[in-house]
Amino acid sequence: MELYSLTVGMLATNCYVLVNKEKNEAIVVDPGGSPRSILEFLQSIEPVKVVAIFLTHSHSDHISALNDVRKATGAEVYISREDAPDLLDANGNLSFFVGTSVECEAADKYFEDGTDVEVAGFTFKVLATPGHTKGGVCLYDAADDIAFTGDTIFCESIGRTDLPGGSYRQIIKSIKEKIMILPDKVCLLPGHGPKTSVGWERKRNPFLQ
Repeated sequence: MELYSLTVGMLATNCYVLVNKEKNEAIVVDPGGSPRSILEFLQSIEPVKVVAIFLTHSHSDHISALNDVRKATGAEVYISREDAPDLLDANGNLSFFVGTSVECEAADKYFEDGTDVEVAGFTFKVLATPGHTKGGVCLYDAADDIAFTGDTIFCESIGRTDLPGGSYRQIIKSIKEKIMILPDKVCLLPGHGPKTSVGWERKRNPFLQ
């Protein structure tokens, strides 16, 4: 496994690229902006082929480069059913945060809570974690001890819950019941800011004490 992180867009979103060199395949997680930078990076790792784009949720700062990356790679797009309508709706995905109208085509596949998604030689457990949005998900790769957490949990913080579809009660429940039950060593890869771990957040996150 090779894992890369790019900081993209006006809101400094973490866009991740997960590469399986043995298969020459890759997954892009949350292409949130700066399409030129993302595409230039993907070109730099050719002949690796991007086969999937994972969206942890539907906010515009996580999908703004989706159209460009999808067109360039032909990759299939995954998102939860609950957040899927927002891909087509600039109001629903809160495009005003990035100063433009973001509208995308429908997703190809949908994340279902508790199921395994096998792509590019990796297996991810889908963890539904509503609270930041109605359909936010975290994606846990047990073999590599990593989880992409979107805007559910950050280093010593949590995602905001004051936007449409947000719920403080739900996000705390999601974190405690879906993320904090993972092993302490699991590396949490959030949508913004530095990476952290389950063990660190268990001890240091003020929202979980």
